[in-house]
Amino acid sequence: MTGEIKTMRNIFTVIFLAGALTMFGVACNNQAAPSGKSEKDRAAGAAQKVFTEMKATGVDMSAGPCLSDEIIPDWAADVAHSPRQEVDNLPANQCSSFRDGKAHHFVELDTEGKFLRAN
Repeated sequence: MTGEIKTMRNIFTVIFLAGALTMFGVACNNQAAPSGKSEKDRAAGAAQKVFTEMKATGVDMSAGPCLSDEIIPDWAADVAHSPRQEVDNLPANQCSSFRDGKAHHFVELDTEGKFLRAN
């Protein structure tokens, strides 16, 4: 009988640990992305919001202004032409935070505020 009790206890322990590890993994995943959106999606959404606000105040978007040097941490947001023009590739027409390496990612919207790309 003692052997059966040990076996049952071992089975219970394995089941308990498997359940605990599963719950821990779910909790960690929920903390990593509480909104369910990727950084890219959050940056694009924030860029479109800033675009709308800037356009409403009369900012000329046809020149391809930098919307934000940090739209979210480590992401800049810029306006570019669609189709892309050579002027959009000039460092002087890119957000300074991306040019200087302070932001490692960027979102580009077109002159109408539509998503172009994110990197």
